[in-house]
Amino acid sequence: MKYAIAVLTLAALGLWGSRAGAADDLLGRMAALNPNLHSFTATMDANVALKSFPVLSVQLVGPYYHKEPDQNKIVFTSGVPAVADQFDKLYAHIQSPSHWHDVYTVSVVSDDGTVTTFRLVPRKHGNVDHIDARASDKTATVVWMRWNYDNGGYAEMNSRYGQVEGNVLVTSQTGHVQEPGYTADITSTIDNYQINAPLSDGVFASQ
Repeated sequence: MKYAIAVLTLAALGLWGSRAGAADDLLGRMAALNPNLHSFTATMDANVALKSFPVLSVQLVGPYYHKEPDQNKIVFTSGVPAVADQFDKLYAHIQSPSHWHDVYTVSVVSDDGTVTTFRLVPRKHGNVDHIDARASDKTATVVWMRWNYDNGGYAEMNSRYGQVEGNVLVTSQTGHVQEPGYTADITSTIDNYQINAPLSDGVFASQ
């Protein structure tokens, strides 16, 4: 019996070791995606359908700026300012997988051989309790994220990718936001990418 238990224990440890190794390999591939991409500008066109009062549909359009390692900003030039501000804040806090270990305590929730789900707990406490992120084992892209807030609310986003000048970038998204007094569905497209556009840090100064 003791021998059997020892064998099962070693097998379990070996299985965990292989899963941990696979997750580390996936994170490494995610961090190495788009090695020649340093910045971009793009156009975001988003529809936000408010389900809570007032019930309405808001169209948001504006430039989307990104600069390595972790700067993001959207400046909506149309739509309701209050809604645009909330949406901008969500994008401003999307961290690249290459910086996950710097910002979060990272653990693996599950891996079904196709999709790996990570749990990201902020090292610095704020209004986000934790983030769940699903990554494609094949493409090493984050296909879904859910921000779980301290107030019981959440925001989740599904992303689809395409090739842009040899880079793998988000081309469309769907999402949902559920917070006290605020519920909305989101659909968006991102196009007109300008790869490695010159961007000064001043572009992100108002974040």
